[in-house]
Amino acid sequence: MNKLVLALLTIGLLAGCGSKKKHSGKEALTFEDFRQLFTPAKLPYKLTPEALREKSSDSTIISPELMKQFLIDTLGKSDFPEGTVIKFYPLAAIDGANVNYFVVKAVGKATNTAYVCFLDKKGHYLNRLTVAKVDDKADQHYFSIDTRQVIKITNEKELSPGHTATREDFYGVAEDGKTTLIMTNSNGEAAAGQIFNPIDTLAAKHKLSGDYLSGETAIVSIRDGEDPKSFLFFISFTKEKTGCKGELSGTGHYTGANKGEYKDKETSCGIAFQFASGKVSIREIGGCGAYRGVRCFFEGTYSKKK
Repeated sequence: MNKLVLALLTIGLLAGCGSKKKHSGKEALTFEDFRQLFTPAKLPYKLTPEALREKSSDSTIISPELMKQFLIDTLGKSDFPEGTVIKFYPLAAIDGANVNYFVVKAVGKATNTAYVCFLDKKGHYLNRLTVAKVDDKADQHYFSIDTRQVIKITNEKELSPGHTATREDFYGVAEDGKTTLIMTNSNGEAAAGQIFNPIDTLAAKHKLSGDYLSGETAIVSIRDGEDPKSFLFFISFTKEKTGCKGELSGTGHYTGANKGEYKDKETSCGIAFQFASGKVSIREIGGCGAYRGVRCFFEGTYSKKK
């Protein structure tokens, strides 16, 4: 009898040691758990407008708690009207050399937008880039990442039936997640006096946001940033007399109530912005020759378009 009892106790003990711990459902997800929500993908990767329009299952929605834990809880707020209910869906996870890329789709009432979120190798959020957008308009924006890990954002804007302006912006991504505009390809202004503005459809709720013009061939476009202290900008100009051109885009930061500044991470280029009475004045505070011709500068005063 004693031997039988001892055998039963031994079997029970071994069974207990070999059992796996069950997940209660209330435990916080690890980064690997979060990663498994995304479809693994390899480079090259492309997200087409058709794929962005596809309806996603609500069972795959990324909860606000997970967004805050692993990404950023303000994602999408600058791209959708205030009060819009935004649903986020995981699309793809891609391992890069320096950073990892997580493609997230944001769905609003009439617009689908995609972001590439950059995370370091330990799973820490670094930055994000708005890379695609489709809505009920003819315009569409989509992207791809090549094997060199260069992000290409393609913007197609219908100017008239059968007449489309296309622009391709190429971005590099640093180890800290900061992005740099490397090159721009464009089929030019499809209509005389019209400048293709890649941030035209982004939110412009800040009092200083808007389009500032100087003639028909120069624009300083300001759009809302991720927070009240930052702003997105696009500058493009062509000097009529010399034909010298310049083009620059990026994220600036407000340094005062009516002042802002941009500093390029890859070069010495810097731009100072001074806002006053419906106008903005810009001037270089570093050499920006990589983004303009040698006979012109990022400078001048632009009036806000009503």
